[in-house]
Amino acid sequence: MKRKKLLKHLKRKVTGLATRYFIYLLIPAVKNLSETALFRLSRILGTMAFSVARVRRAMAIHNLELAFGNEKSPEEITALAKTVFCELTWGAIETAILLLKGEDTQNRLTRETEVEGAEYLDQALKKKKGVICISAHFGNFTLMTLRLSLMGYPCNMIVRDLADPVVRKIFQDLRDQSGIRWIPLDPKIRSVSQSLRWLKNNGILFLYADQHKKRGVYVDFFGRPAGTVEGPAILHLRTGAEMLCAFSVRLGRGKNKVIITPPLNIRKTGNREQDIFLVTKAYTETIEAFVRQYPEQWWWVHNRWKGQRKSNRNLPEHSS
Repeated sequence: MKRKKLLKHLKRKVTGLATRYFIYLLIPAVKNLSETALFRLSRILGTMAFSVARVRRAMAIHNLELAFGNEKSPEEITALAKTVFCELTWGAIETAILLLKGEDTQNRLTRETEVEGAEYLDQALKKKKGVICISAHFGNFTLMTLRLSLMGYPCNMIVRDLADPVVRKIFQDLRDQSGIRWIPLDPKIRSVSQSLRWLKNNGILFLYADQHKKRGVYVDFFGRPAGTVEGPAILHLRTGAEMLCAFSVRLGRGKNKVIITPPLNIRKTGNREQDIFLVTKAYTETIEAFVRQYPEQWWWVHNRWKGQRKSNRNLPEHSS
């Protein structure tokens, strides 16, 4: 057990250092290179990462096989995994361009990112109970709340900061300078308190619900049980806040679209455990639908199906 903890600690240190030096190189590159050169650089770096990041490459390919093994050939899955690495690299550089290039970030973000489904936010806000917006590590999710804030929507999001203190400070400063509102995930008691206060003031709270949680609710994702965060469902049931989903879809170089879904239609049973399951299942199905449509834009390098299935045999299998 001690050896496992030590290896995990070393892995975090190495990841933190690698991220730190990537940022140190990225900032001057963004400030001095043309955007065409930066796009080409993202492809080179993504291809290099695909080649050298053995564990993450294997994980991405394995996950894609689990999701699309019956639909795509091994060659197609490998090519898609490589594209995923390139899209991840471009996402980081694209965000850096918007925040560091020198042109007014807000004007550029408004010009290059269209919004679809804002009327659902308007309708939800009229109920004066706040809005819970479920999203995923998908496309250019980093700047989605800022784009909506520029339209006058009171957006906030829960953020899990990186372990490396230098990288954490860099990202915190960038969020603050750009006007992105955020609530740190830890400590959790304060995070929950701030989230409840934000919803009580009729704000829009963005929660990212696409990563593995060992002690979460196990619902199907691409036909396989996946431990899923139940916090959004608990907040929804506790506050009565409307629940929508929103995703930032990359349409091409420098073009994105924020797509907001209608409110999730979930029939409640009155049983808390069952209702948490039903709500979690509903937003997971919506995330899957977007990932299935744009598979190259999701974080397949994450171990989404880690762990064993937790029994949900006594819970309903529908969410209509």
